[in-house]
Amino acid sequence: MTSPALASTPLSTACHTAQDTAPDTSPKEESPRRWVTLCQRGDLVPGSGVAAWLEQAGQDFQIALFTLPSSADSDALTLFAIDHHDPVSGANVIARGLLGDHAGEPLVISPLYKQRYRLKDGQCLDDETLSLQVWPVRLEGDAVQIQC
Repeated sequence: MTSPALASTPLSTACHTAQDTAPDTSPKEESPRRWVTLCQRGDLVPGSGVAAWLEQAGQDFQIALFTLPSSADSDALTLFAIDHHDPVSGANVIARGLLGDHAGEPLVISPLYKQRYRLKDGQCLDDETLSLQVWPVRLEGDAVQIQC
């Protein structure tokens, strides 16, 4: 079942890598990464997270986008894009997590089993074997873009 937030929020895009149909025996180069628009600035909730859908090279990802104010007296935002899938519960719930910080570094706390993940690199602070994928993210005008 799709969560109401994902069903009602049009945050869908696609990032596909072109592939040749003929077999290629040459050494593989990584496909160049590019910036893809996930949503608009108005779709974000300051001080909270929203979930977005990404299709990349035949795989689907749910991404949690977090928006934090850069400072109390500024309209500038700091954005984070991190995997929405909680590896402990197996549910896509990270965007619904609580925001906090540890030693001045922003983190999200999983809403189910309360593991803490750093937003900058996805590392779990409670279990070093766990981490979430992160994506470079930027605000280009009003477009929220991730690099994939």
